[in-house]
Amino acid sequence: MRRIVAGLALIAWPVFQFLAFLTSPPGAEHDPEIFRTHATAVQVSALFYVWATLSLIPVVLGLAHLLRERAPRASNVGAALGLVGAGHGLTLFTTDFYDLALAQTLPDAQAEEVTRRANELGGFVYGMLLPGFLLHVGLITLLVTLVAVKMAPWWVPVAALAGTIVPFLTMDQAPVVQSTGSLLHLAAYGWIALRVLRMPAAEWAGTRPVRV
Repeated sequence: MRRIVAGLALIAWPVFQFLAFLTSPPGAEHDPEIFRTHATAVQVSALFYVWATLSLIPVVLGLAHLLRERAPRASNVGAALGLVGAGHGLTLFTTDFYDLALAQTLPDAQAEEVTRRANELGGFVYGMLLPGFLLHVGLITLLVTLVAVKMAPWWVPVAALAGTIVPFLTMDQAPVVQSTGSLLHLAAYGWIALRVLRMPAAEWAGTRPVRV
């Protein structure tokens, strides 16, 4: 059952991420007027981001499970970083709902000032925002280790890293452009998902040698 959950999560997370980007309102900033105009899209997109991040928890655990015998240290480090990052990511994506509420109840200048002030608070920056990036460090650690132990091809971490970078490089472009990074994630994690879903139960459980 855990193997099936991990395999499905490996597919679900880039799909949810793709839908989150695709439904997000235009613009890189949380502009109050844009949020009011696209209130439904803001909520739908935020929910997809939350579901994508939730899916990452079994993704991290599944990748770590694959490495538990052949690279236990990297498995533990990658899992720890990935889970801490995913936990903080869940808190970050709830802020869209608060920004929307501010846009709907306060004048634009006040709403922008509240958001700006919140984003400058040390607890937010160092306790929530920056730790969220540990997710990417943990995932890349696990993916690179999969390649090192010959359980995945070299292009998997490359595609995953490119998929992570694309949204940051295209922040000022249309949501459909930003969503292309998720397609790279789908290729990388989807490859692993197919292997996991086809994997014999004994191999997943560790009672049978891992195929290379």
